Amino acid sequence: MKKFLSVVLSVVMVLSMSLLASAEAPAGDVTLSFSDDGKFKIMNICDIQDDYPLNPATVTFVCEALDAAQPDIVVLGGDNVELENAHEDGFHAEGPCDAPYCSNTKVFDQVVAPFVERNIPFTLVFGNHDSQGDKPTREWQLKQYQRAGGDLCLAYDAVEELHGCATHNLPVMSSDNSKVAFNLWMFDCGDYVFFDDGTDAYDCVRKDQLDWYKQVSTQLEKDNGGKVPSIAFQHIIVEEIFNAVFFKCPPALSLRKFDDGTAYSFIPNMFKFSGIMYELPCPSVFNDGQWDAFVERGDVLGCVTGHDHVNSFIATYKGIDIIQSPSASFESYSDNTNRGVRMFTIDEKNPWTYETDILTSAEIAVMEGSKLPEASGMSVFAFKVFKFFHDFLNMLMDIIVVKQ
Repeated sequence: MKKFLSVVLSVVMVLSMSLLASAEAPAGDVTLSFSDDGKFKIMNICDIQDDYPLNPATVTFVCEALDAAQPDIVVLGGDNVELENAHEDGFHAEGPCDAPYCSNTKVFDQVVAPFVERNIPFTLVFGNHDSQGDKPTREWQLKQYQRAGGDLCLAYDAVEELHGCATHNLPVMSSDNSKVAFNLWMFDCGDYVFFDDGTDAYDCVRKDQLDWYKQVSTQLEKDNGGKVPSIAFQHIIVEEIFNAVFFKCPPALSLRKFDDGTAYSFIPNMFKFSGIMYELPCPSVFNDGQWDAFVERGDVLGCVTGHDHVNSFIATYKGIDIIQSPSASFESYSDNTNRGVRMFTIDEKNPWTYETDILTSAEIAVMEGSKLPEASGMSVFAFKVFKFFHDFLNMLMDIIVVKQ
């Protein structure tokens, strides 16, 4: 049986420490709440995955998307920065730091600048690339976001002893501030795990984090007179995407095999999801029971992920949505007309449902006055062509799903 070389914290240790912490988040001077019109808007920006200086097209796209959508909070979805210039002179932080070296801090300022300039609160999860290679710890990076964002950075580490860093929750108050009307979960799903046989795989949300989730979820229910509807965010997509969408097959013929013995073909069931799937999803090969925990508690509407840059779809498994957001970066793989951010709108009158759509680079680029074509080096015509293709494909997929 495969054993992890990394040490997994025991449930006993977790329960003996901070699992009894308050379900309310230490959000500084910023309180998230539904607006007077009863709406709460979330923008999910994934896989910026760039170093200082950021690609100008990425910055332009993010700024114009923020101005167009005007979210109440931004969630950075992991693979947020690269630190390729970490050792170069001129990019080191001043004063001591707790990392092996003081890394490039300007990239953190540049990533959060669009939010700070617009006074928009933000939070984040970490992705595999946030730890890949010779990078400072996630804990050190979290401090950089907190420094750069000030009170607008709502990310924090709820229980330091949990797997990963910055697993936390953010309550959203009702418009009259009388109760918690909605909740946002942020899970650090790690980066990689290494097995005794020399193989490795993507990590996943671990059992100690799920025990924390269930405890805080239960406390929220007690404090607010019922379950609090919520959305979860993490970087790496869950294994259940294959249960939900793909056909099982013999292991010898599969492209995805899991530790529980199941194997799946690379062919998805087109009737089982809406949106775009340009590449095979890349989850971990093992599972600590995250979906079972969500089903047990019954308060998560959907789990939002990045990681697979060119995918933007929604599938449902056991009554909970698997929600994939595309990459917003003009620096990493994908086509420049296929960048995007995902928007969520929650209505206080019916918080057990949500509206969501992808705001693509093509949609932004064809808006009057957009500077994205110039910043990206792409023509407006190219963006128009992709917008037509993207809209047509989404319409076709929606028709297929509705006719199921």
